[in-house]
Amino acid sequence: MATIPLGEDILLARHGANIVKLRQDRKNRETIAFLRDGQTDSASNLLAVSAGVLTPAASFSHGAAKYLNDEAEVSRGEVRSLIKISLGFSAVMGIVFGGLVLALYKVGGNEALQSLAYMGGVQ
Repeated sequence: MATIPLGEDILLARHGANIVKLRQDRKNRETIAFLRDGQTDSASNLLAVSAGVLTPAASFSHGAAKYLNDEAEVSRGEVRSLIKISLGFSAVMGIVFGGLVLALYKVGGNEALQSLAYMGGVQ
């Protein structure tokens, strides 16, 4: 059973700016908050992680296994299609902008490219 310290976070969520001072009680594994109105509150520093709760690494590997077995919400075919569309769009836009730069060079020469670079902040 793993433990995660979190007493300060719990107390901050409960009381926020009303906390004057926080103190750690290591013997009882809790955090004690002293509040503006003179009261105190405490919260455990331990959170018991049960067997049903996944750690982030376990959750990621579980999601990866679901994806590889094609059981995820987004299928592998959909991801492949999206990648192909993205690569195709990038290639088309590269050709379009490359053609525009080439046309600008043919019309205005080096001076046009230098002014374009100057306007873009490249020096």
